[in-house]
Amino acid sequence: MNIVKLPALFITLFAAVCLLTAGLAVKAAEENKNAPPEKANFSRFIGETLVYSIKWDPPWYMFFLPKMEAGEMTFRFQGMDEFRGKPAVKIVVVARSSGTLARLANMEVEDEFLFYSNPETLCAEGSVSKIREGKRKRLLELEYFQDERRAHFRAFDESVTPPVLQRDVAMTDLPPCIQDPFTALYFYSTLPLAKGYAKNLIIGNDDKVLEVRTRIEKQEPVDTPAGKFTAWKVGTDALREGLFRENGDFRIWISADERKALVRFDAKVRLGYVLGVLKSAESP
Repeated sequence: MNIVKLPALFITLFAAVCLLTAGLAVKAAEENKNAPPEKANFSRFIGETLVYSIKWDPPWYMFFLPKMEAGEMTFRFQGMDEFRGKPAVKIVVVARSSGTLARLANMEVEDEFLFYSNPETLCAEGSVSKIREGKRKRLLELEYFQDERRAHFRAFDESVTPPVLQRDVAMTDLPPCIQDPFTALYFYSTLPLAKGYAKNLIIGNDDKVLEVRTRIEKQEPVDTPAGKFTAWKVGTDALREGLFRENGDFRIWISADERKALVRFDAKVRLGYVLGVLKSAESP
């Protein structure tokens, strides 16, 4: 393997990790696009912290390389905060590099994502993403104006002083309720999960909005550092161009108990697979 390609692979892996849950749990697309959003009861999640161990599994033709530790991702349901002067639910996601792949790539990654949502519906209000991947430093700002069915996305290069605006995108005619990938995980836990259960979902990420079809395939045991679980295996397919450029090969496992927590996920990337398993969980 060309060692020069490792930093690019490392960034690709962490980009994939930060989008993995986009295939899972967002507000279902309504047949009537003007239908009002459902209410969401999130109070039991406030204060919950979930930590995932991230690994990279090389493609078959790199048989000489073992599965490698790539880093760690933390979800924290922080609870009530403010966004644009209005009450909002805040979720913090942090991705950090570690292990063999980080050493080989000679790159440190520490990305932080702040997601803000409507406290009644968990529809997205906006997000702030701080990307720190080696010399790459970016600030991403996204604001939704749900009542006006529009959004505004901006991307800044912070590796220079002063920061440079790289992208400025206005989006219009959006669905009435879009959810970010991570907040939507909590919304998903309120759905009636069962074998064969299928749902079309609407996902917003940066300046993209896409529809994803999900289907629960079966129930099976999942062994993680946080314990053993019986979990629902969920497959996904993108219905439009977007996050899933690798034939929609993305799967997640949701615990088949009252908690309905994400306990495992994997996705095909350009080189192999990225894998995540629940490492620890702290409940409020």
